[in-house]
Amino acid sequence: MKKVFAIVAIVACALACEPEVQNYVKLADAEQEATLAFGVKGGEKTVVIATDAAWTATADQTWLTVEPASGAAGEAVELTVSVPAENTSYDNLSATITIAAGNATPLQIAVTQLQTDEVNVGELEVLNIGYEGGEVELPVNANIEYEITSDADWAVVEGTRGLTTTKHVIKVAKNGTLTNRTATISLEAEGFDPIDVYLTQAGYIFSVNSTTIIPQVGSVTITDGSTANAVVSMALYDGKLVVCAGNGSMPKLVNKATGAVEGDLVTGGFVPYYVANDDAGNLVMTTRVHNNVWDGNYSFQVWYLTPGSTTAVKLVQATAANRHNGCGLAVRGDVTKNAAILVPEENPYGAGVNAVAGWDIVNGVAGEVQNFSMTGFDGMKDNYQGQLNYWSGAPNNLNSFALLGTSVANGAIMLATYPDNGIYSVAGANATQLAPNLFDWDGISNATDLIYVNNTPYVAFVASAGFPHWGGLAKIKVFTQTATGFELVGTPSTTSYYTTEGPLTTSDVCLEAVEGGINVYYICNSTTAFESFFIAL
Repeated sequence: MKKVFAIVAIVACALACEPEVQNYVKLADAEQEATLAFGVKGGEKTVVIATDAAWTATADQTWLTVEPASGAAGEAVELTVSVPAENTSYDNLSATITIAAGNATPLQIAVTQLQTDEVNVGELEVLNIGYEGGEVELPVNANIEYEITSDADWAVVEGTRGLTTTKHVIKVAKNGTLTNRTATISLEAEGFDPIDVYLTQAGYIFSVNSTTIIPQVGSVTITDGSTANAVVSMALYDGKLVVCAGNGSMPKLVNKATGAVEGDLVTGGFVPYYVANDDAGNLVMTTRVHNNVWDGNYSFQVWYLTPGSTTAVKLVQATAANRHNGCGLAVRGDVTKNAAILVPEENPYGAGVNAVAGWDIVNGVAGEVQNFSMTGFDGMKDNYQGQLNYWSGAPNNLNSFALLGTSVANGAIMLATYPDNGIYSVAGANATQLAPNLFDWDGISNATDLIYVNNTPYVAFVASAGFPHWGGLAKIKVFTQTATGFELVGTPSTTSYYTTEGPLTTSDVCLEAVEGGINVYYICNSTTAFESFFIAL
């Protein structure tokens, strides 16, 4: 009996100890790699496997398919891997196909689909930098290799190759000339048309911190005892620049070549709140009366100084009923002979929407006031009251004007403020748009000046840095006006010495005809930059 049990045990042991069959799954071609690469357009590829067991194939991504997905054992089992869609992303796609068969170690096939190649600089076309040079950044969006070159030895690009989104630093040398200069920064990548970005650097005369000349003032007390936001202004007079803080202090005389203060303006007792110059070199000045305070005891005045004089002459004495003030001023002609004066109202709440006052000067005598209420422009329809034909007050939302002739009837050019920023032709109360959206969204407190050079008008438009705490700079554009519109002749690159925000936003610009071109003087109170540039004509 024991022998029988022993025999049974031996048989059972033999059956139990028999080794398990090990399955296999592999590529039928031993030299083929377990990878599939598809182009950006996709397509189909074939994989042949060998296995001794029933199998299944699964993919871990939905952008590809495998057919058939399962089958029986075989030494030449053909699978079709399909990528039906184009890869529109800027990254390569990756997936893994796993083929399982019995107890075999699964076969894994790596699948990739190429990205959509891209290299661009967005909508960037021009980079600007001031005469002092420094560094500017060129942002490049790319997922392929590219190369950047500069055609100027004064603009050197760092990091000229890359494979990812990169901000390339361009080191710019100081411009020691009086003229603007331009470098072409070229971006090249295989399969793409070259991309050119133009780097412009301003010529210079001077650039100084305006707080060395006038304080950075905000709210001030004006002649009628009320408060208002200061409006900085600037004019040419007697071989100097006159810079007025708009706070009731005497304006400063400034050297045109260096920006250095050379004393106070002497008027014989009159204290101006705004200054401008006429075409004959006279300095024209105004008081300032806020429209919120009118009790009949205060009135708006216009005065002038002739070159060399130390005693101002009163030109206009307006009564309270006229509702005028002195937060802006445009002059054309010679105020001692024949001229025109235009003054925008500061506060339309009390003075009538968008009020403008004008005077014709004939033989040195001011005629009756001409009052207008402007229509025909967008104004601040997207802000505040939501009204067309609307501005809200000085300094940051008051339109600026440049007269075209020595009579108010000759009309003017108006630069509307934020958010309109359009150029308008003004005739009486009617404004007609000549060019829309001159400045970006952050351009506030616009200013305008116009001069004639060889009977050709040149006009400068400047917008203060409305939000300098976000990195904004004042923007300047100088045009010549032609029969068909405006032709750009210069865009000086401004700088910033200090940034702030709020009611300090204010600026001014004035042009001077000199040999070979135009000098552009500008001041921006919000960034405390006071600069001068030369534009060759």
